[in-house]
Amino acid sequence: MQDSIAAAGRELLHPGLDRAKLAGVEPTAIWLLTAALAALGVAGAVLPGLPGAPLILVAAVLHRWLLPGSISVWTISGLAVLAALTVVVDAACGLLGVQRFGGGRWAVLGSALGAACGLFFGPLGLLAGAVAGAAVCELAFDRKAWNDALKAGLGAGLGLLIGTAARLGLALFMAAWLAADLLIG
Repeated sequence: MQDSIAAAGRELLHPGLDRAKLAGVEPTAIWLLTAALAALGVAGAVLPGLPGAPLILVAAVLHRWLLPGSISVWTISGLAVLAALTVVVDAACGLLGVQRFGGGRWAVLGSALGAACGLFFGPLGLLAGAVAGAAVCELAFDRKAWNDALKAGLGAGLGLLIGTAARLGLALFMAAWLAADLLIG
């Protein structure tokens, strides 16, 4: 009798335990998976090739799916908005960096292509690729002077750095929001 009362009490406190049991997963493993995905998401804000903010959102959605009621709908919604905002802010920083330093559409295109090529050489390659790509495209297609092309390339690099800092800040905020909802809410 006492076992059934204890089981009913656990079910009230953790209504998703049945789903986790059906999946053959212990709640501790779900918490560890959530923490690992959120940590990868924060790292992905800086490291090329890892989708930072979407990983944090996936961590929250998986946690809520496996342990219903553990994360609020407001948190999921807020994290989704912030994940979308991360993409917009990153693109805007790159674009504004190029434009602020006098670059045109060729510099934006060159920066993207150069960053994609530099991706294979890590974070510094990404930065150098963006700068070189913007400068080369400004020289080749927009026929700008060497100084102006280099200035546009530096703007692309600065925009990339500011965008990375913004992505990191948003990812840290998302991870903190997720942790607060899990631990407090």
